[in-house]
Amino acid sequence: MSDRAFIKYYGWSAIELNVAGKAIFFDPFYRPYCGVQWYDVKDFTHADLVCVTHGHEEHFLDVPDVLRASQARVVATPAVCRFLERRNGIAPERLMPAEWGASVRADGVNISLFPWKHRDLNLLKAMTKAVFRGNTTQLSWAWSSATNAPFYSGYTGFHVELPSGMTVLNYNEGFNTKMTAQDLAELRQRFPRVDVLLAGMQLFFIDDVVRGVQALQPKMVYLYPPHEHFHKMMEAESAPWADFASAIRRQCPGVEVVVATPGTVLDLADFSVEQQAVSVPALRQAA
Repeated sequence: MSDRAFIKYYGWSAIELNVAGKAIFFDPFYRPYCGVQWYDVKDFTHADLVCVTHGHEEHFLDVPDVLRASQARVVATPAVCRFLERRNGIAPERLMPAEWGASVRADGVNISLFPWKHRDLNLLKAMTKAVFRGNTTQLSWAWSSATNAPFYSGYTGFHVELPSGMTVLNYNEGFNTKMTAQDLAELRQRFPRVDVLLAGMQLFFIDDVVRGVQALQPKMVYLYPPHEHFHKMMEAESAPWADFASAIRRQCPGVEVVVATPGTVLDLADFSVEQQAVSVPALRQAA
């Protein structure tokens, strides 16, 4: 697959954008977590660039190990890069900090950073609730998030322009009720061309995903569930993933939609889809 451009989903928010043999990873994460695992560090050692959207642990904790196992450089906000250098010992020459609104040229692609808004998440409240209810898994997550990751770093999206001129935009978890029409209008003005939209789907934010697709007008939407098993652990429900896809197809005719599961590969030449086997043979369920 090294000679073609493709996108592959690894679970959580871990996505590979591979262009001419160069592997750009968003939020590589693979460890056993919330009772599941699909991949291992060996599946990420070919990384050339790593883009970190934000510092919540299920987006960040495996980034240092991927960097140690590969020669990859990091494109992220200064807060994330400082944490990687000071807390994880990553050499500064491998860090490419950039502010929102800036662009980075690396490995033949142009990567632009922009902000998005996370749904409300109160870490202190989560820890208090976990203690009160005796949920040790929730408590472990809250404590680890507060101590092992740059939890309060900014929420960052990435727009990638490929050598061919094709563009891929990863909005991650930004599709929620805090996303305003102005946010979308400004994004559309800055990035008038979005060929492939990587869109996180979760909870009941169907209308918000549709709003984003209508505003950005991509040719293809690659839907992925960033927190499916995390939300189950937190006892939070989500709408069926098929409902997200159906709403887009109904309200945005002409836009192609793929609902990704771990191992879903999208060929960027013709938008054909292949389902590959995961690295860890069976989905590990919590006992």
